[in-house]
Amino acid sequence: MTTAAPDRELLRMAAEAATTKAAAAANGCERPVRLKGSKSLVNVKTGELTTLYSSDQELDGTTYVRCGNRREAECESCSHEYKGDAWHLLVAGLSGGKGIPAEVASRPATFLTLTAPSFGPVHGLRENAPCRPRRDHPRCRHGRALWCNRRHFPGDPMNGEPLCRDCYDYVAHVLWQWHVPELWRRFIIRLQRLLAAAAGIAATDFKKYAKVSYSKVAEFQIRGVVHFHVPMRLDGPLGPDGPACELPISAEVLEHVAKAAAEEVWVDSEPLRDGTVVRLRWGKQVDLRTISSEHSRDADRSSHGTHPEQVASYLAKYLTKATAEFGLPTRVRSAIHARSCGASPQAAKIVETCQRIAREGGPYERLAMYYATLGYRGHPITKSRAYSVTFGQLRRARRVFRRASHVDPNADVRDLPDDEVPEGFELVSSWLYVGRGYLELDQAARAVESAIRSRSRGHD
Repeated sequence: MTTAAPDRELLRMAAEAATTKAAAAANGCERPVRLKGSKSLVNVKTGELTTLYSSDQELDGTTYVRCGNRREAECESCSHEYKGDAWHLLVAGLSGGKGIPAEVASRPATFLTLTAPSFGPVHGLRENAPCRPRRDHPRCRHGRALWCNRRHFPGDPMNGEPLCRDCYDYVAHVLWQWHVPELWRRFIIRLQRLLAAAAGIAATDFKKYAKVSYSKVAEFQIRGVVHFHVPMRLDGPLGPDGPACELPISAEVLEHVAKAAAEEVWVDSEPLRDGTVVRLRWGKQVDLRTISSEHSRDADRSSHGTHPEQVASYLAKYLTKATAEFGLPTRVRSAIHARSCGASPQAAKIVETCQRIAREGGPYERLAMYYATLGYRGHPITKSRAYSVTFGQLRRARRVFRRASHVDPNADVRDLPDDEVPEGFELVSSWLYVGRGYLELDQAARAVESAIRSRSRGHD
């Protein structure tokens, strides 16, 4: 049986309705994901299938889902939501909430910042002072000035650029960036051993008495290298839900030990093809600020203390920036591609160095996957298992709250069920990726027409 062609005017009206509904479903997302599929309940005894939702119910046969991109340059709406989730995740680990006991606020905690070492002098912001004033006006072996009397301001394209690009050690820069996850792992191991020594117990017994809980946020400095901001808390062996650590370790001791661990650890890079091996360490700037609700929410950076909410707000803001400030898109194919996209000279040179090292293959072959993050292969935010709640749990809690507004917003998000599945049933979902972004009106009209024809065939 042949289905008659739908009226053009009706199609246009349906397309407008479908587009409006898609925008409402995506809730302000700029580039939603388009899916086709269904969600069903299966009776585990009889195998009977009951469809709860299907894309076929939509006018255009498509389900729109928010993209969830954390990058502000990609989607302002999803970035704002991600920033809010990050704030809750971070502050819950320092003050409690979302199911994390409020008692964590009284445990030793510090805000640690670990930086990269110097790979060569760069232009930068100096508070109420010139960039790099020098009375003797020295020059490097390439004849370039190693001084700068200018006062740089935010947005100045000179910020982060080397005083001499030929002197700057781009190879060491890229190798440090590539190996920094391993440097972090060794730092945590050394930290626990030094804490055990400070408490007078064997290193092998440390986990019987204490647990270091932390969240680690990577922020790119203007020279194109990451540094880590780490809210860190000392718990008992059971984490936030158990009793506090009974070892004689105060916040002051924790900070002293963290600084010592940062100074002591190192990692040798995997050798390059010519045999070059670089010993990699943390930079000399190790900043530590005690976290306590007794401190002001507006404490400046010169203060030794900081408030939990101040830490969370500061870090949540930087989580949405990534490398967009260097003019880099989310995917970079080469240094030429980076330059064509408007990347800064420093960022383009780092990508070029990544590209050269990646061509050597072996342990550096995967560098080609990380040009957009300037060779950094870690996540923007990671945390120890016991620090706090997860992004997934927060998203699930939001879905539950939208379905049932009577749910306590301060409930333990770790225990909230995602879907109300009756006993004896299982939830089965099947989705197919269709594309990204909203459809133009003519495309939406064609999609509606296709959906109508598909439904008609299903009823034949």
